[in-house]
Amino acid sequence: MLGLIAQYRLLAIGLAVAALMALSAVGAWQWQANAYGQQISDIERQHAEAQARAQAQARSEEQRRQTALEGIREHAQIEIAQAGADAAAADATADGLRVELDRLKRGAARNPSLAAGGAAGPDTIAVLADLLSEVESAGRAMAAEADQRGIAGAACVGAYEALSRQ
Repeated sequence: MLGLIAQYRLLAIGLAVAALMALSAVGAWQWQANAYGQQISDIERQHAEAQARAQAQARSEEQRRQTALEGIREHAQIEIAQAGADAAAADATADGLRVELDRLKRGAARNPSLAAGGAAGPDTIAVLADLLSEVESAGRAMAAEADQRGIAGAACVGAYEALSRQ
């Protein structure tokens, strides 16, 4: 019977040692899981911070580009308005020239010395007046087109440069 008690005692000690080893392994596993959990939390926090910084930089760049484009658009509008004012002034000057040419035509038709076949007769003045009027009209149309294309081209170049700057 003493042998049986010694066997039970040995079995109890073995079970106690096994239980302590199991508890130790579970504790080590939980400690390792907590350490990994902390590392994962740190990585997630760092990722969230990096993502927030990247989004802030993207918003800032988008605002910079939008502000630059808005400035270019406003500048182009001012240039278009100035070109329109210049064209209106040129129209007024051209109208004054037309009036003066009409006056010269009428004066040449009434002047008997010019009608007698002088160097610059009424037909010559009328032809020159019409030619000047046509040249002025064509020049005005070309100038308006050149102004529009120049302003649009400058705005396009400015927009490209504003968007391509880093």
